[in-house]
Amino acid sequence: MSNFSRSRTRKFLYQMLYASTFSKIDIESFRESFFSWVFESNLDEEYLKNMYDLIIKNESFLINLIQKYAPKFDIENMDLSYVLPIFICSTEIFLYSEEIPTKVSLNEAIEISKIYWDDSSRKTVNWVLNNILNDLEELKTKLNDFKENWNEKTLFKK
Repeated sequence: MSNFSRSRTRKFLYQMLYASTFSKIDIESFRESFFSWVFESNLDEEYLKNMYDLIIKNESFLINLIQKYAPKFDIENMDLSYVLPIFICSTEIFLYSEEIPTKVSLNEAIEISKIYWDDSSRKTVNWVLNNILNDLEELKTKLNDFKENWNEKTLFKK
């Protein structure tokens, strides 16, 4: 059995993504400068790198997913504490190669939003993700069509 904590890794991923909205980061440098002694033995390094790369690479898809299922929210003015947990959960559901139970992804996203923000964030993240999950099967079958019809918006510094 591995010594990795996916829950802890997701929290670290959230922090990396948050930092990436302000400047381009190098994962190793960020890790070394950010409490590496706390996270070192418990991070799932492969998951962390794969998820970070997938989120950065597919950010336009993720932004458009939020816009489709939460049209009242302006992504450019939406607080990152709402956006990033949705990005993490949606990436696990649609883009990550390993099968992670949807309920686990959803619960972890809500937990992250509670840790880094407030009850309002938790409710918003839950609401948006439930809207997405209501159309999950249809979205999975039409993923390529959906990806072709999005606007190129970005949050991360590249």
